[in-house]
Amino acid sequence: MCRRCIRMLLLVIGCVLVFFAAFPVMAFIHFEDSLQTALIASKLLLMPIGALCLAGAAMLSKDRVRH
Repeated sequence: MCRRCIRMLLLVIGCVLVFFAAFPVMAFIHFEDSLQTALIASKLLLMPIGALCLAGAAMLSKDRVRH
């Protein structure tokens, strides 16, 4: 894949993950206690993974990357 395609894919995935991690789902929909715990755990994983995707896209956007 070309560098531009990978960068765009990382940007889209990172933005979606950060959006879903920050969106207050439990304010609108009520879940059982076990599902609430699982939702909070998944949100704790989505934020850093989305941030890593955005950081990777930022690294690919540079003209010259140091090796």
